Amino acid sequence: MVGLGLYEYGFPGFLKHIRVRDIPVFELYPIILGVAVTWAYAHLLTVSGAYTHATPMGQRHCRTDRAHIIGSAPWIRIPWPLQWGAPTFDAGHTFGMMAGALAALVESTGDFYALSRLCGATPPPPYVVSRGIGWEGLGILMDGMFGTTIGSAVSA
Repeated sequence: MVGLGLYEYGFPGFLKHIRVRDIPVFELYPIILGVAVTWAYAHLLTVSGAYTHATPMGQRHCRTDRAHIIGSAPWIRIPWPLQWGAPTFDAGHTFGMMAGALAALVESTGDFYALSRLCGATPPPPYVVSRGIGWEGLGILMDGMFGTTIGSAVSA
C-alpha cells in the first residue's frame, strides 16, 4: 500500500499530471487505492475462475463472491480494552514488540525535528520532545490494551 504513495518518486514526470480536481490522488489516498486495486484484482481472479481448483479454505477467503467480508462487517465497531482476553507474555514476543515501540519512538524524535524544519519553526526544545515521546508512549500503551500494538506513531 505504501508503494502507491511512493510511486511518484519512481515516475516523477508521469504521476505529477494525475490529479482529480487539482488533488494529488496518489499522494493523499494510497491506502484506499491499494485496497481498491487489491479487491479489483481478487474480483478479476474470481470471475476468471482462478480459484476453481483452490482448497475450500482458499475459496472461502479469496473469492469475492463467497467471502462475505463486507456484508458481515459491522458499520460501527467500538473497541474496548482487553477484548481478546487477558494478555499473555512470551519473552520473544515481548522483546520484539518493545523493539518495535522503541523504533517508533526513535523515528518520532527525528520526525519532531524534521517537521519543525519543514515548517520553518525553531527546533523543539528537549522538554517538548520529551513530553511528545511521553504522550506517544502512553498512546502505545493504550494501543496495546485495545489490541492494535504500536498503531499510534508520529510519521512525517
